[in-house]
Amino acid sequence: MASNVETLRAAHEAFNARDFKKSAGLLADGAEFTDHGRGVTLHGPDEFVGWLEGFMAMSSDLQIVDARYVDGGDWVTAMFRGVGTQDGPIEMFPASDKPYSIDICETWHFGGGGLADEGHNYSDGLGLLMQLGHIAPPA
Repeated sequence: MASNVETLRAAHEAFNARDFKKSAGLLADGAEFTDHGRGVTLHGPDEFVGWLEGFMAMSSDLQIVDARYVDGGDWVTAMFRGVGTQDGPIEMFPASDKPYSIDICETWHFGGGGLADEGHNYSDGLGLLMQLGHIAPPA
């Protein structure tokens, strides 16, 4: 059986390979995953796949890079950067065709059977919009 760190790393590798079903397959059926930056909680692997696909609609070349993992037993924390080019819209903001780099922190809880039953994603969406030129930085 893979360690919880290996499982989260495999989810990120599957994301980079655009294998969203494999990434979501590492979540338990009743798992809840919260995107705190957007204030959205996803329920189960199918909603998680839709969330991942949404990032591809915004940035078809998005990759997780420079990942570091902290093993806390049942909890694993990952710190990484998302890098890419905004070649699609972000809600009301049109594609800018600008590159970006955003720091992200995720914490996943693993229950029985080696699957994640809870996850939390933290990122700076406002900083991303400023990098892309959609919002002016404060004076």
